[in-house]
Amino acid sequence: MKLSVKINFILLPVMLIIFSIGGIFSYNSQKVQILSSLSDKIKYELKYISEDLNEAVHEFDLLSKIFLSSHSTQSYLNNIRFGNNNHYANQNLTRGIRQLEFRHGYITSFGLIDADKQELFLYDVLNPFSSIEASKSLNTHLSYINKSIQTQGVTQINPATYEHSTTADGFDELTLIRTFSPDQPISMSSFSQGHTIYTAIITIRLKHKGAYLRALQTVFDDKVKLSLLSSGSSQIIEGKNELSILPKPDYGYQLVNELWSIMILLPSSYLNTLYQPHKILFVSIVLSVTLFSFFFLKGLIVKRIITPVVRLTKQVESTEIGANINIERSQTNDEVAVLSNKYLDLIMELDDLVKYDHLTGLINRSQFNKALKDLIEDCVDSNKKIAVLYCDLDNFKHVNDRFGHYIGDELLKKFTVSVKHYLACRAKDLSVDNHVVFARMSGDEFTLILPHITDIKEVETVTNNLISLFKDGFKLDEMVFDIGISIGASIFPDDATDVSSILKKADIAMYSAKRLRQSNAQFYTPELSEQIERQDTITASLKTALRRNEFYLVYMPIYDCSAGIVDGCEVLLRVSSKDLAAYGPEEFIPIAEQSGLIKDIDYWVIESAIKQLSIWRKQLDFVGVFAINFSSWELKNPDFVDKVDSLLTLYDVPAHCIELEITETCFVPGDDRSIKMLSKLHNLGVRLSLDDFGTGFTAFSQLIDYPLDTLKVDRMFINAIDSDDSEDKPLVNIIVEIAKLYNLNVVAEGIETKAQLEYVRNLGCHQAQGFLLSKPLMKNDFVALWKAEKRVVEVPSSGSYVS
Repeated sequence: MKLSVKINFILLPVMLIIFSIGGIFSYNSQKVQILSSLSDKIKYELKYISEDLNEAVHEFDLLSKIFLSSHSTQSYLNNIRFGNNNHYANQNLTRGIRQLEFRHGYITSFGLIDADKQELFLYDVLNPFSSIEASKSLNTHLSYINKSIQTQGVTQINPATYEHSTTADGFDELTLIRTFSPDQPISMSSFSQGHTIYTAIITIRLKHKGAYLRALQTVFDDKVKLSLLSSGSSQIIEGKNELSILPKPDYGYQLVNELWSIMILLPSSYLNTLYQPHKILFVSIVLSVTLFSFFFLKGLIVKRIITPVVRLTKQVESTEIGANINIERSQTNDEVAVLSNKYLDLIMELDDLVKYDHLTGLINRSQFNKALKDLIEDCVDSNKKIAVLYCDLDNFKHVNDRFGHYIGDELLKKFTVSVKHYLACRAKDLSVDNHVVFARMSGDEFTLILPHITDIKEVETVTNNLISLFKDGFKLDEMVFDIGISIGASIFPDDATDVSSILKKADIAMYSAKRLRQSNAQFYTPELSEQIERQDTITASLKTALRRNEFYLVYMPIYDCSAGIVDGCEVLLRVSSKDLAAYGPEEFIPIAEQSGLIKDIDYWVIESAIKQLSIWRKQLDFVGVFAINFSSWELKNPDFVDKVDSLLTLYDVPAHCIELEITETCFVPGDDRSIKMLSKLHNLGVRLSLDDFGTGFTAFSQLIDYPLDTLKVDRMFINAIDSDDSEDKPLVNIIVEIAKLYNLNVVAEGIETKAQLEYVRNLGCHQAQGFLLSKPLMKNDFVALWKAEKRVVEVPSSGSYVS
């Protein structure tokens, strides 16, 4: 998915959510404002209706006082008091009731009762034949009056009771119950037991409820609901009003006092009608702002971010590492520009890593191959020759292991600087083209291309000069390191015509030069390829032999020089493989070390020998020592000590019955890591032997550093005993004396004559081995020899040996 599409999926939903949340808040705020406005209007209408009803009560109260004080009422009551039933007074009272006019309604009934609750008069517009009903309010009022008027004195009472009611057919009525006395003005509220009192019950029907509803419909709409309910009766006209909001989902308020309850209700459908335009408005605003902001921000992002990234991507895609890099560096300082420039720096660094060696600054293998390919194509047409030199530093690995990688890296840089200086200063004196290509292939291997050569002697001159640069070793920080240079050379088109073949043959020549001697140069010949093929064949055969278990052991007896009997044996490796039949251990063991197969071979030899020793110790009561060779590779193998320990435990063999042999040439003087590994082996109880002593670089003074038990004198010094040139004879004496000084067991190797045996015996060597005494024996032959030795009780004084 492209970045621009990803931005659409990220930016648009986020913006829509953000603006929607803002729109929801705004919409809810607008709803609150709408409801607040409606609330104010409803409260105003409730107040208006309540005040109008209060005004109706006041009007009702005032007119009732006037009418009860009128001549017609007083005349009627006087006739009643004096026992006159004047029809004219009755009609006059009825006429006066009909003439009463109320602005808020009309009278529906007028009745009079005396103190004994006897009906005196009733005018009922709706039902002329009805009688006065003793309602709850009337009974309550009369009870209050009767209880309040004292038997003596004057009592101050509230003579009127007001009641609001709703008829069955939905009309609202006000009823006034007023107690009065014709003996005093109607406005007086004090009564005594001697007053003649009457109670008037007057009812009017309110006519403004429809007007209220029409007014509300004008303010709101036709769906508004008005409810006017009765709350009971009261002796006061204006009581306390309580305002409360009605429960949802509809919206409205209720105003309640002692006489009535007024409710104005707006249905939810009306509210939704009010909300809908705002809802549409806010949705439109949210969508519009979202889309505008999205396209605006996306335009900015595309311009400021995506376009530079896309441009950089196209430039990177069109860039081939190792080729020319055509990426524009951004001149701005924003984050995208910084990222682009940093990426460009990274590409440049990667390009340098692809092209150049980071340590020496030389071109690497890939660039060397490219340069060689270009030169070959150029020389095909011009009929010129090219020489390829493959260089390897001798003894570099030992120095790197002993002194560490820092010193190793410094030596590599020193070598590079020295070769560059030679190429700049001295090669110009030759006819070799000055455009020499110099590269580091890997590790301590370097290559040079000498283009357009006309004479092979020129190449010989260059190789000899390069070797002479380092004939005295490398000097670094006042230290001299014994490192030389081996060079292999191949010529185009004489030896090969393609890059890989030229390099391979120069490599073959270089390894041939290293095998001959240190600091040597070798030109490729077809015979060298045969040697390499031979090595490859041996390597493949070794792998097959390991897989098929085609190895076996032979046993070289080791004799005690003083007693003349077998004291142990050296375990030697042989192969039953037909493919390896033509090669001896002296040839395939070095190749196994080079290929890394030596580890598996070492483990096979050590385990097979320890296993065999375990069997012989149990079956033959064998008490001798097995001397087992192992390669220098194991000195760097962190698992080797644990492996030996586990094998000794597995086969129940005492550690002192095993003697591990390593050749002196495997040691680098002062190599602390090798000393630590040997010490760990020695701590297991295993005996350690230094084989071929005198052929390596170990000084006598360094023997004390190694945890050795045995020193084996190389056959080269033993052979010198029979030589006419006696210069080497004293060396055997010195070696034996030094070994005695360090309390080391001395074994003379390669004893082939009786004179050699007598010499080392008289010299004080502890043990000896060689073809004079015995050749390496197969397992059964060695068992027979051991059994025969056990039967020999005494050795003849002449010191004869089994051969």
